[in-house]
Amino acid sequence: MLTKEEFKEARREAMIGENNPRWNGGNSQYPNHAELKKVRVEVLKKSKGRCEICGKPARLVHHIDGDKSNHNVNNLMAVCLKCHSTLHHDDSLIPNLGRPLKYNLICGMPIKRISETFGVCAGTIYNWLKNPEKEKWLKEQLIKS
Repeated sequence: MLTKEEFKEARREAMIGENNPRWNGGNSQYPNHAELKKVRVEVLKKSKGRCEICGKPARLVHHIDGDKSNHNVNNLMAVCLKCHSTLHHDDSLIPNLGRPLKYNLICGMPIKRISETFGVCAGTIYNWLKNPEKEKWLKEQLIKS
């Protein structure tokens, strides 16, 4: 019988690389992910670990211009999970940020307004944006309206 420590180590070893259910072939959603990790620490230090929107403790950084390859310190802001989620869902909830948000850049309007336009929930719109064919159709529909 394994000890608790041996069991933990065996489980950890079994979840490394391709055995991990979250494995995606070694690709990161961020180009040059190692650079992002270094810059993230700088941004969090600069903000003293506080969310730049609400002031609560922050653990995440947000790409201001929506470009996941632009890891410049001036393009990243420290945010808490709640504010980061809001930034990617509906920019009308955070006034005076002074910059376009991710889905405004992609679709020209917040996800909330798109979902209301099509009479579906926001989750459906996110799923459409993950599918290239549906994303193309959605953008065509938005141009028409």
